[in-house]
Amino acid sequence: MAMNGIDLASFQSGLDVTAVTGDFAIVKATEGTGYTNPCFSGHAKQTMASGKKLGIYHFIRNDVDIKQQADYFLAAAKDYIGRAVLVLDFENTTGSTIQNQAGVGLAKQWLDYVYQQTGARPMLYTGISCENTLDWSSVVAGGYALWIAQYNNYNQVAGYQPRDLYGSLKHWKSAAMFQYTSSGRLSGWGANLDLDVFYGDGAAWDSYAKASKTPTASEPAVKSAPVAGPQWVAESKTYTLSTAVKLRTGASTSAGVIATLPAGSTLKTDAAIIQGGYRWVRQPRSGGYGYLATGPVGDTLAYVKAVVAHTYYTVVSGDSLWAIAQRNGTTVASLCNLNGISSTHVIHPGDKLIVK
Repeated sequence: MAMNGIDLASFQSGLDVTAVTGDFAIVKATEGTGYTNPCFSGHAKQTMASGKKLGIYHFIRNDVDIKQQADYFLAAAKDYIGRAVLVLDFENTTGSTIQNQAGVGLAKQWLDYVYQQTGARPMLYTGISCENTLDWSSVVAGGYALWIAQYNNYNQVAGYQPRDLYGSLKHWKSAAMFQYTSSGRLSGWGANLDLDVFYGDGAAWDSYAKASKTPTASEPAVKSAPVAGPQWVAESKTYTLSTAVKLRTGASTSAGVIATLPAGSTLKTDAAIIQGGYRWVRQPRSGGYGYLATGPVGDTLAYVKAVVAHTYYTVVSGDSLWAIAQRNGTTVASLCNLNGISSTHVIHPGDKLIVK
């Protein structure tokens, strides 16, 4: 058995959910930490009042702290938790390019946190190209279901006409739901709608909405037993790389690569740990963290050197590296190494250089 439905955002302001056919409606609640869909409350209430199944989604961004985004969403959705399917929308948008491997790690953080707080596993929404291209193995292993989107073209589709997916999924064995057009038309609304098919009945929908475990937030406070194994230690430091090092999504050589930082790069860290044969440090980043090995356990600072403080100099017209080095008691080679300069002749007025 399957159910048909729509998903809604502020673009559908004025739509009456009770006036269009369908078994469910999934409504955008929030985006980032500063936007709540002004139509969310009205459309959610209409959906529940009509006896249709309700879904609620959050549009994730990579420029805002992930936990704060999850808390923002949960505050908006609190009246419907346990009754509505919770969804994370994983798409790029203005100011947030999240459809990359680092973004997968951010999505996993959000999904895990919402699951811990509610006891209900959210779904993940994304397009088939994104599902095929990125490594979603950690999300699949976490038991999070997939709502997949794919449009063959933008021709109007009159009424619910579910079709098969063109191509195949790479990481999930199957999708729980399929958005097959963004150009659907239903009686009762005079503009395009996203049309969706859910592969299950009402009981299956409710199984996604209801808690499958006791939420962390409601568990009684108990004294925790000592945790075995290596632990993160708070460490506020600045490092300069002596060699190129990969910044990863986790403290493991198998974690995804955010970027390869060149020799001479500097970064600030807030914690460190020794595990997996390396000493790792954690770099706070917009929306999460990056992780970097400072060296193997036999020489835990092989890749970096600690920097207590830097002295900076701002280049003015007529400056040369040689003159700057002479004035600051250093060498041209040292300046190049500290600032990642490959050509000793290329500096510009306004450049801020580390001189020692």
